[in-house]
Amino acid sequence: MVAGAVMQHLVGAKIETALPDAGIVHEGFSVADAPSGRKGDFLIGDTAIHVTTAPTEALIRKCRNNLAQSIRPLIITTQSGMGGAIALAKNADVAERIDVIEIEQFIATNIYEWTAFQQTKRNVSFRKLLEVYNRIIDQCETDPSLKIEM
Repeated sequence: MVAGAVMQHLVGAKIETALPDAGIVHEGFSVADAPSGRKGDFLIGDTAIHVTTAPTEALIRKCRNNLAQSIRPLIITTQSGMGGAIALAKNADVAERIDVIEIEQFIATNIYEWTAFQQTKRNVSFRKLLEVYNRIIDQCETDPSLKIEM
């Protein structure tokens, strides 16, 4: 559960840092998509972003619902979760229409870009990302142990 919460809020922090005018909405980790009517953890443009440590058939059904509404699903998961997400998507015959990205690559790519691939700038960019992440934890979660100290 902790890993999932950290992942969701790191992804949110990264999106907010990369797209400050996107107006993304941050929700607590335990807020379910269905009762709140959310299309995923984040909806940016025509893309529903689903963040999970363990992709399931229920997630693939959400992705199919996204597709039916002309929304592109993007699953961000762990390295070990990638194979499961792809296999489940293939079984549901939607693998070609769902993107699956490993979370470390999702975050690292932007950090490299923000720093123009210069090591001397990485600490500053990473610190900024963690400041946004910690602010999201303050706003959305009741457990301060989810914060990351640097």
